[in-house]
Amino acid sequence: MEEKEKRKVFYELYERRKSVREFADGTIEPDKLSRLLVTLNRAQSAANRQPWHFIVAEKKGREELDSLLHKEGFRNAPVIIAACAEPAQAWIRKADKVNYAWVDVTIAVTEMIGAATAEGLGTCWIASLEPDRVKSALGIPAHIDIVALIAVGYPTTELLKENKSRKSLGEIIHYGKW
Repeated sequence: MEEKEKRKVFYELYERRKSVREFADGTIEPDKLSRLLVTLNRAQSAANRQPWHFIVAEKKGREELDSLLHKEGFRNAPVIIAACAEPAQAWIRKADKVNYAWVDVTIAVTEMIGAATAEGLGTCWIASLEPDRVKSALGIPAHIDIVALIAVGYPTTELLKENKSRKSLGEIIHYGKW
């Protein structure tokens, strides 16, 4: 494949990515799920610290977690991935002591969401959650942060063609200085 074609495929992938809030019944093929997990494992992180853990919760046996989800559509997702940060393992910026654990987890999840899109799967980042209750439901130790839950599965319908409004580049891009 030519470089130009590779770029086209990449950008089309991100044009297709949408947040999915309604999932079809069924499961994700094990080989597809495996590729998503490998993507999480290969993600970049500050100083290669990899301060993350991921809990893969498939539909069967997930009742307690499902009861904590605010949207009914998420409960039908065949897989929910809990993205967790371990701050004690993360790189810390010397200048201002900012801990990069959440940044690193976010990078890994974003790369996995791209992989899910390439696999024909839909995803949704779930941040509306009660961290202590989710940690209890999943047995997450106290020293670990729950960053988000990611619903993964096949969308119930073709993803909407409409594009949500986005800020213009002029509103978010600054050249040279703010």
